Amino acid sequence: MNKTLRLIITIAFTAISSFSFAQKQVVISPEELQGPTAGKDISINKDGITITISYGAMNNKFSYRLYQKATMTITSANYNMTNIIIECDTHESGGKRYLADGFADNMEGVTVSSDKVTVTWTGDAKTTSFTAAKKQVRIKKFTITLKDTPNDITGINVESNNNAQPMYNLSGQRVDKNYKGVVIQNGKKFINK
Repeated sequence: MNKTLRLIITIAFTAISSFSFAQKQVVISPEELQGPTAGKDISINKDGITITISYGAMNNKFSYRLYQKATMTITSANYNMTNIIIECDTHESGGKRYLADGFADNMEGVTVSSDKVTVTWTGDAKTTSFTAAKKQVRIKKFTITLKDTPNDITGINVESNNNAQPMYNLSGQRVDKNYKGVVIQNGKKFINK
């Protein structure tokens, strides 16, 4: 019975502690967040994530535009990024589509889907860069996953007993430090062994 109860309590605490760490995802799209007009070194910010384009446009409500030979840097202010999914705009303009095949081939941790619509970066860093080496790339959405982050728990402080303070038993009588049993010290009950 005691082993079963102990096991159940351990499982419950494990489940509760797993909820205290959560991966955070930041989704950025031009429909909700537009940046500066076409230019050099332009950027947007959301939830501690900064996306900077060396040459492009961020003011179109359908896509962010990374011009050919330009570099896009994604930076997280607080936590490391573990996964970035870039979804390209599939709209055809003048017989051309500006998909993910415009990115350089040799970028570390980067894979391009077979349909050339999605780019996935996997790693563990606060900053990463993408280069549009071949042609312009039009981006419809960023989904950035941050590393496991503590969920509003900053730390637990365990206070030790102050042996200079007097101890009392449950009857209110003052007892010495060698007293065994339930005692009160500083208004708190505990078992003195």
